[in-house]
Amino acid sequence: MPYIPPEHPNKSAFLKKVREALGRTHPILHAPDHPPLKSNIARQREKVRTIVARNDARMLTNINRLMENASFASWNVHRVESYEDAAATIARVARSHKVKNVIRSSEEIFKKVDVDKSLRSVGAPPTILASSRTRRRGQLKSIAFKSEMGVTGVGYAIAETASCAVIPRKGVARLTSLAPSVLILLVETDQILENLDDFFAVTRLKRMESRSHGPNYYNFISGPSRTADIEQTLTVGVHGPGEVHMVIVG
Repeated sequence: MPYIPPEHPNKSAFLKKVREALGRTHPILHAPDHPPLKSNIARQREKVRTIVARNDARMLTNINRLMENASFASWNVHRVESYEDAAATIARVARSHKVKNVIRSSEEIFKKVDVDKSLRSVGAPPTILASSRTRRRGQLKSIAFKSEMGVTGVGYAIAETASCAVIPRKGVARLTSLAPSVLILLVETDQILENLDDFFAVTRLKRMESRSHGPNYYNFISGPSRTADIEQTLTVGVHGPGEVHMVIVG
């Protein structure tokens, strides 16, 4: 007969037992600062300088590795030389799917890649998905889940895992990369890092320099959404986009 733990009458009683097991008499009202965030900032800067120099020296290798691993992970990979070519590639994808409802984030990359003009030329003018006084969260959700394609930039791309890291910041709505069935991510070559260790070292330095705890999450996209939870049958596009495109510029 399987073991069934006794039920606790309420949450307070349960937490009291946890405290007793940890040898505490009172709850912790304020969690202490995480020790690693107090480490030497000068040492972290030197570490990141070494990482940046290594990635610069291995840029071509990292690009090729990213493209190879991404193709293996079912990404649609597009390598283009210019921002104009990137905009044209996005328009071709939209035209091939005959989409009309497109959303995009509001980031610096779109000052270089004129996706609005290119998408208008194929009859799919994008809606910028960003919060404002006139658009509340419910309205953003409605727009996002009616969209057919999303376009966004990335914080970094990881060659080792073929992952694009979408970092929450101004102009970036998480729904842009989660709601549409087709997703296009724009990657500049200087955003490509060799591995996840490099990513966490670089982002840790940014947290230390800004004296903040950093974002609440990192969204790593490593290919189309897929799951085999039901009867171990692989299904694509259940929890997010079923088709993902990586446009590498430069």
